[in-house]
Amino acid sequence: NSVRVSGANFTAVFDTVAGSLAALRFKDTEIISKPPVPNFWRAATDNDWGNRLPVRAQAWRHAGDSRRLVKARLDQPWKGVVNVRFDYVLHDHNDRDIADYTTRYTVLGSGDIVVENTLVKRPDSLPELPRMGMNLQLPRSFDRMTWLGRGPHENYWDRNTSADVGLYSGSVAEQYVAYVRPQENGNKTDVRWLSLTNGAHAGLLAVGMPLLSVSAHHNVLGDFESPEAGFVARDEARNRHTNDVKPRDLVSLNLDYRQMGVGGDNSWGAQTHDRYRLLDARYFYSFRLRPFDPSTEDVATLARQQIER
Repeated sequence: NSVRVSGANFTAVFDTVAGSLAALRFKDTEIISKPPVPNFWRAATDNDWGNRLPVRAQAWRHAGDSRRLVKARLDQPWKGVVNVRFDYVLHDHNDRDIADYTTRYTVLGSGDIVVENTLVKRPDSLPELPRMGMNLQLPRSFDRMTWLGRGPHENYWDRNTSADVGLYSGSVAEQYVAYVRPQENGNKTDVRWLSLTNGAHAGLLAVGMPLLSVSAHHNVLGDFESPEAGFVARDEARNRHTNDVKPRDLVSLNLDYRQMGVGGDNSWGAQTHDRYRLLDARYFYSFRLRPFDPSTEDVATLARQQIER
């Protein structure tokens, strides 16, 4: 039911029943507290509610969590390289098949893990994707975030020219933007790499191949969703006001190909411009994960390394 891949100072465990990277241990520290899962949703913004995105795109709300594993494959083509591939079928809220999805992990002896994701809609007429990405959770102690990308403030596909590309650092808590009504917040675009560290003992590096859209919070996505909001009844009670959002004992990390733009020509019906929407029938993106020791390894040097597979 599982595959264990070990190298110098690291162990990766794959659950071949659920189809996930179930654990990643670096030296004596567990890096992952909840496996990476496909994520196609965002907490609706005020503009999203105005143009009925939660209604139009609800097929994607639980598609990642309700995926069905079709096949798990493992091979070791040569020493120092292990390939683990999971093929899934995604379902919508009515349990209809809506897409084929594949995640391939290439584990290298260096401790690097290359993650490749492919989505193919079926049929092509499905609604747009609010987001194409993955979400994973780390222990709350990994609360120092450093990234090379746009910042330091939040920015989105159609709202990022004021955010210069640079090297930024801060706490995970500082990435939260407290909108009066909880909603999507804290995203960063054009990210070359990002690291989360727990002080001087362990860290996780994520490197875009070539770029990522990222965010990290002490909350899960559902904490930023509100009930009803005038259009649809939500599947459970959600937070309605800023002071309802309480930090959790975790770090929730989004590593995305892209998130649709936030729009805003008006807030009562205008949709995001097509050039900033995820309308294609097929998507592919990849990134590299690498556990590291911040006391002895330079994260920028690790990020610049070229990986041969």
